[in-house]
Amino acid sequence: MAHRTIATIAAEEQRLTLINLYEVAPEKQADLARLLSEITETTIRHEPGFVSVSVHSSLDGTKVVNYAQWASKAHFEAFMKKPETGEQLKRFAALAKSVSPALYKVNSVHSAR
Repeated sequence: MAHRTIATIAAEEQRLTLINLYEVAPEKQADLARLLSEITETTIRHEPGFVSVSVHSSLDGTKVVNYAQWASKAHFEAFMKKPETGEQLKRFAALAKSVSPALYKVNSVHSAR
């Protein structure tokens, strides 16, 4: 059985996190969330260093958040250099009013006991 990496939010994991906030018209929210999920499932999840993507839709219909984890910054940068990545990003941006990506590290995680 192949080793499978799952989404885990933990400071000790040393993963790179991309949080991308898309502002959308409410009638475009479901389309963008679906496209992010479809392209991740068919293409992005097969990239070296990919760990996970979680797609979130705001209850007011105006935002979609893409929370992505990569094994390292080098893996993410290699993915971003591919020409097909630029094409995918253009498809996502075409459904949004604005796109605000940023790279993060996890400093701490707090849970109920």
